[in-house]
Amino acid sequence: MPGDTMIGTATVADTAPADGSHKRILLRFTKDEEKVLRRKIDRYLMPLITTLFVLAFLDRSNIGNARIAGLQESFNLSSNQFDWLLTAFYISYISFEWIGFLWNVVPAHIYVTMCLFGWGLVASLQSVTFNYWSLFILRFLLGVGEASFGPGVPMYLSFFYLRKEMGFRTGIFMSAAPLSTAFAGTVAYFITSVADHTPIDSWRVLLFVEGIPCMFMACIAWNYLPDRPSTAYFLDLKDKIIVRSRYRRRVEVEGEQVNHSNSHGFKWEEALEVLQDPKVYVTAAMFFLANIAFASMPVFLPLILRDMGYESITAQGLSAPPYLVAYVVVLLTTYISDKKKSRAEFIIFHSSISAAGYLVLALSRDTMTRYCAIFFVASGFFSVVTVVIAWTINNQSSESGKGTGMVMLNTIGQCGPLIGTRLYPESDAPYYERGMIICSLAMFIVAVLAIMLRRHLARLNAESYKEERYRLIDDEYSSPAVPSMADEDEDEYDDDEDEAGDEDVSRYEVITVAEARQLREEHGFNIEILDDEGTVDTILKNGAKLVAKKQAQKFKYML
Repeated sequence: MPGDTMIGTATVADTAPADGSHKRILLRFTKDEEKVLRRKIDRYLMPLITTLFVLAFLDRSNIGNARIAGLQESFNLSSNQFDWLLTAFYISYISFEWIGFLWNVVPAHIYVTMCLFGWGLVASLQSVTFNYWSLFILRFLLGVGEASFGPGVPMYLSFFYLRKEMGFRTGIFMSAAPLSTAFAGTVAYFITSVADHTPIDSWRVLLFVEGIPCMFMACIAWNYLPDRPSTAYFLDLKDKIIVRSRYRRRVEVEGEQVNHSNSHGFKWEEALEVLQDPKVYVTAAMFFLANIAFASMPVFLPLILRDMGYESITAQGLSAPPYLVAYVVVLLTTYISDKKKSRAEFIIFHSSISAAGYLVLALSRDTMTRYCAIFFVASGFFSVVTVVIAWTINNQSSESGKGTGMVMLNTIGQCGPLIGTRLYPESDAPYYERGMIICSLAMFIVAVLAIMLRRHLARLNAESYKEERYRLIDDEYSSPAVPSMADEDEDEYDDDEDEAGDEDVSRYEVITVAEARQLREEHGFNIEILDDEGTVDTILKNGAKLVAKKQAQKFKYML
């Protein structure tokens, strides 16, 4: 119905027909059709991104499995030398975070292909190292390759999804971390079991086998990873028009500054604005503290399990179940977080249970109790890291701002592993009380910071809401050109709800004459194109009123 519309109106003039006529044409589509589009993007994009992140995290953390597979004995490494192998990765990972800006400059399929092939080659070459320093250099180079990929993925996903959809999608690709950790333990178990019957060192086989898939996936990324929705090979013209409508909604209702075109660039003024925003540093501090646990537990868990009394090969296998559970928990957490449009309460909850789990690990001496506590620890810190990333992306309005926010989040946050990788020296075996207590304290502070940031954002939302309402009231009484809110139905369709029965609610997007012709050729009369001047005018006016109402109701920051 004309009264139930969601349409952008601020740039109608910009979408006038290319042939010079001033006839306004609308494409009608429904919320159900938009859901189909979103699922299509999920189907083509998320499995590929998740697979790439699985490989990245696998190559990053398999050094822990290689350690108990004989690496430490082969090079006669001390505990301190092994810690420096871990530190080498994070030194380069932190130092080269700025490469993440290239997501906004280089087309994604080219950029990701170079990243994948680079770190896959380095990961495989670790298997032929001949001493400590050659392995140290390769670990450093591996950090450079992975720094160019992982930190920029949330910003890349924001090109395709609305703010309220980002939490679950971030959860899907970040859940690759616990999945790959579980996968690493399982794969390491089988590879080392087979390699024990060969003349080649088990750890060399392990590192070689786990590095090769990245180079293969580089070819897949070149051919199948889309740069932007506007050039995605799996979207037809109607899909791309719906995407355009979603972009317009982000600009007009959510206040974002987005680039729908396929152009690439970076705006330094937006970056400088983010650098002056204290919110960025609070979320970065939370990420720093959570990363102390996030980076250390996957690497040291096989060692911790071995020191609980299990054989090395058994410890490889037992390290998988906690991360499989964490994988499911991360997906559930981010899905519910998107539905509730809330981030802080989930960070508070999961950081609290993770802190409690670490206390149990520090204080308990019962093997089964300590093993069960690992499930709570892993589910907690993986969920916290994922939701913090989504929260950072949600509360930046521009693409350059999102990129800067992610660079700051990772530059500060990835310093956490520099501490985390040194929390479990062999001298603290078998209970590692000091490392467990430090991680527990770190996760507790994360909960406190989340509470503080939530209260701060709530105050900013209240101030922004009042200012917007006053502006609308002033505009209504001072300018007759602004539609009145008084006659607007309070039960007007809310774009943020997903209630049953809303699938047939109409949405409209202005299209050109050429687009209308192509749509008719492709879809015949299975789509509805409106070109009656009176009908179009009524719909655009109703759309203007709804946009104004949404602007008044929409909170600027996600809590």
